Amino acid sequence: MKVKKISVLLIVLLLITSLFSCNDTTFDDALNVVEVEAVEKVYLDNSVIIVDARGEEAYGEAHLKNAICLSPSDLVVDKPVAATVAPKAKFERVLSAKGISNDSTVYIYDDNSGVSAFRIWWTMKLYGHQDVKVINGGFEAIKEAKLEGSKKATELAATDYVAHDADVSMIIDFESLQAITEDDESTVKIIDVRSIAEYDAGSIPGAILYSHSNNLYSDGTFMSGRDMSLFYSDKGIKKEDELVLYCKSSFRATQTMALLQEAGYENIKIYDGAWLEWEAMGGDSNYAEDSAPVTSQDGS
Repeated sequence: MKVKKISVLLIVLLLITSLFSCNDTTFDDALNVVEVEAVEKVYLDNSVIIVDARGEEAYGEAHLKNAICLSPSDLVVDKPVAATVAPKAKFERVLSAKGISNDSTVYIYDDNSGVSAFRIWWTMKLYGHQDVKVINGGFEAIKEAKLEGSKKATELAATDYVAHDADVSMIIDFESLQAITEDDESTVKIIDVRSIAEYDAGSIPGAILYSHSNNLYSDGTFMSGRDMSLFYSDKGIKKEDELVLYCKSSFRATQTMALLQEAGYENIKIYDGAWLEWEAMGGDSNYAEDSAPVTSQDGS
């Protein structure tokens, strides 16, 4: 009996190791994520444009050598609400000024769980730029790998970037989402990636709370597609489902979108207006006392 108990314990430990071992959860040939080891091979030869998405202040203190500074705030406008994705013309102007070409390979990092980096990733994908990925572990992983840093700003020669029209399959507007919430027969799953406190203060009717912070391991690296699939399926969110993601301004939502894609989820839209627009437009809301599906894990 004692031997049997020891065997069961060993199996449990192996399962835990399998779930959380870095060796089993690296992103090799991934859609949207690149490991720092791959960055180490290219960041000094200028074959890839590295984007620091942390903002000018952090960039000025120290950044990866040869990285350019591009904040997600450079790619938004304040209408109809704050932090709405910039129109195509502004997107083209910003990328041209930063020296990014249509055929550039772009790797992005930040220091806030991929929230800023994936917002830039999503904006670039929205306007047709396919060769773009986010660095797993962000600036912390870059420091741990002891890659060469710099305080000197990198400025690339301006380009003439030409964007595609926005990919409407990646985005949903207020009216379309409102129609979904009012359709009793709709099978679309709305996922709120904010924190429990934010969700309790008001949420879109029927939204499932699953915070973007649940998409990370304890060391701050991105959860593998395998583990994302396991945890989201456990919450009843299946790969064949049509999903709409939102947060306060849909920065955090883009992180969730990218990692769900790694897990094999394909039918995903971002509600870019997000809670800011929903509340401003007077959309129906649920509150803490209302009955709504909530996961047991907290958010950011």
